[in-house]
Amino acid sequence: MRRTIGRLISATTAVLLLVALTLPPPGIVMADTAGGPSLIISQLKITSSNGQFVTLYNATDSTLDMSRYQLEYFNNYDLGKATSSRLIGLSGNLPPHSYYMINDASLLLCYRLAVNSVSLGFSSTAGLVEVLAFGQAGPGSAVTPVLQDYVGWSKTAAAGAQTLPASTAAFLQRQPVDTRNNPDVGSPGIGSWWTIQPDPSDACGLVSATGAATPVQTGLSQLLPAVEPPVTILDTGASGDAPAPTTALPAADIGLMAPELTEILPNPAGTGNDASDEFIELYNPNSTAFDLSGFSLQTGLTSNHSYVFPAGSSLPPQAFVAFYSATTGLSLSNSGGQAKLLDPFGNSISATDVYGTAKDGQAWARANGHWSWTLRSTPNAANIISAPPPTAKKTASKAVSAKNTKTAAAGKSKASKTTVNGDGGSQDKPATTPIHVGTLALVAAAALLYGAYEYRTDLANRLHRLRRHFGTGRPDRQPSARRRDHRIGKRLGRWQNGLRARLGGRHGQPRPGAQSELHAEPPIQGGQTDPASL
Repeated sequence: MRRTIGRLISATTAVLLLVALTLPPPGIVMADTAGGPSLIISQLKITSSNGQFVTLYNATDSTLDMSRYQLEYFNNYDLGKATSSRLIGLSGNLPPHSYYMINDASLLLCYRLAVNSVSLGFSSTAGLVEVLAFGQAGPGSAVTPVLQDYVGWSKTAAAGAQTLPASTAAFLQRQPVDTRNNPDVGSPGIGSWWTIQPDPSDACGLVSATGAATPVQTGLSQLLPAVEPPVTILDTGASGDAPAPTTALPAADIGLMAPELTEILPNPAGTGNDASDEFIELYNPNSTAFDLSGFSLQTGLTSNHSYVFPAGSSLPPQAFVAFYSATTGLSLSNSGGQAKLLDPFGNSISATDVYGTAKDGQAWARANGHWSWTLRSTPNAANIISAPPPTAKKTASKAVSAKNTKTAAAGKSKASKTTVNGDGGSQDKPATTPIHVGTLALVAAAALLYGAYEYRTDLANRLHRLRRHFGTGRPDRQPSARRRDHRIGKRLGRWQNGLRARLGGRHGQPRPGAQSELHAEPPIQGGQTDPASL
């Protein structure tokens, strides 16, 4: 019995160890190997100019909810050397066997594909991007990422990375492909990459970028989806929903660059009415008109509001057109928001940066790929960037500096004033220079010294009287008071002697026997009585 139980325990332990070895370590994302990945990286353009993009292919027979997928980017194909990473969210729906492009610049709408315009900022030196699908067993349960595909790149040849083309116009395309030229990849990261570029003679054609410029076929189709034939539906009382209108890209837009958002005015100046004077401006970079039928403008962050352009709406060639809220009914928040341009499939093809608090009359405008506030709103015209002054900080040092600047400016203004003389001519009024406080102090001190010297005899007599007064003391005073008076008299005598010596020596008039005179009776001026009699 014990032997049987021991064998069961050993078998159970072996099974648990086998299961533990087959499970992935914590933090490793497992690939979705059931039937191969559902979303494959088809094209990759990583250059320092002319824009960047990643094209994804839906390899399934079902429509994919792109909000459940994300791109994860690392700034090096070697995770040990990567210093930053970030996730890029996707949106919209992708029909089966269709393409989805994430780009950060204007592009030619040559093919039927969904477009999501976001800022990529991929490193043109080295990097890695992977496609993750997120699933959840139920509300509140853990969200599980599943790896769909990945690719790493490097500017120079390196193991484990695709070498980027030298030309800024060229990009990489996935191989192998099926009979319809769509990527045929059974596992994440496998396959090879070709270097291709646009055909110089055909903006929507692709040719090989290495060797002879041979045409390259892709699974991207220029054909529009089939539309229903004309039909008249009579009201027969039957229940049911009416058929949904067919969504399609206008045929006139095939091969054209997408319009761009260039300026918005969330808070009109002065007496402007937000309900009618706010506007969103679009620019058509093409030399021909762009058909806006089915395209839409969208505003808001937490709650979105949309305006769909009616059939026949268009943008003139290379023109700026402002669409006012009186027409669109869209409202731009004064406390922060964003505006987007969506294609007929609901994909964002141009978007403003998110703005903060909109001050009165300031427009949120694009210049050289960046969005900023400007004091000049220019509807239906090219942008003029007049940056608002920076907010001044009130500090004591700046207040003193401003005061000094104003004082100096006022001095210069007064110095430049002129007066008209009697004969009608003008003459300059002499500029006055303020006297320094130190100079006034020196003059006052010199005046006091000079007065002391001139009246030195009178001062000596007065001091001598005080000395005799405090030195002798009055008989009716207490002994302690007389001693105090005597000390004060001796101090006054010493101060008097020092004053006489300094004044006489400084002005070159030392008198013989000056020291003995300090203890003698001072001379009595005419008309004065003997101090002893006072």
